[in-house]
Amino acid sequence: MIRFFRHIRQKLFSIPREGQHASPVARYLLYAIGEIVLVVIGILIALQINTWNEGLKERKLEKSTLIEIKKSLELDIQNFEEQIKSQLRTAHLSTTLLNHIKSGEPYTNDLDGLWERVVRYFFVDFNTSAFSLLESRGIDIIKNEMLRKKIVDHYNLDQTKMKRSSEVSEHLSNENLVYFFDRVYPEITPDFEETFDYKNEKWAPKDYELLVSDPSLVPKISHNIKVRYRFSQLLKEFIEKEKILVKEIENELQNEFQ
Repeated sequence: MIRFFRHIRQKLFSIPREGQHASPVARYLLYAIGEIVLVVIGILIALQINTWNEGLKERKLEKSTLIEIKKSLELDIQNFEEQIKSQLRTAHLSTTLLNHIKSGEPYTNDLDGLWERVVRYFFVDFNTSAFSLLESRGIDIIKNEMLRKKIVDHYNLDQTKMKRSSEVSEHLSNENLVYFFDRVYPEITPDFEETFDYKNEKWAPKDYELLVSDPSLVPKISHNIKVRYRFSQLLKEFIEKEKILVKEIENELQNEFQ
């Protein structure tokens, strides 16, 4: 490149020599103009190279951001699927307890491990770190306008809505916890203390006959079961949306960054 410019410069410098009729001033001006033209061309080329390099950096940053969002969504899907399993399992065990209460049969120690299930906490952790990273880098870094909108809507709309559902369910769980804690003895087994395995935690009613005589008991357990099933269904629908978004990000990475 440098040799090319030197060659042009030499050509410009030789023009006055070949043009014997040109005055010294004219030859100097022609040479000066040639120098200016070369400088301008050099600056334009340098700017173009810099723009090209900046474009490459932005594309790399866009790619890494999309990969982070994809990983975050995949982790969410995995965690939410485990949460659904837990909620459905809790609903099933709560139903076992409810059916026993409705049957009017005497209480057995086998039920001691079910009371805690009725008030099991709803806890869903929504991962927003990847989206926060996108916001810090600038949302417009994602060039695909449609994909960018879907990502923003997912975190600002769908996830916010799901959080509210989770908070409502958790509030219900806390209310039931207070209700049952006054009527059922919490008993932490030695094995639970050693291994921190909540499955070994048992609660035993203080007075089972008095407890089942409360007309609000069955409705509370029934409603709790319905809420768990409903929450699980909402979470399933939320997961399906995340899977679709993951697929669209994968397509973008494959089609635009290969």
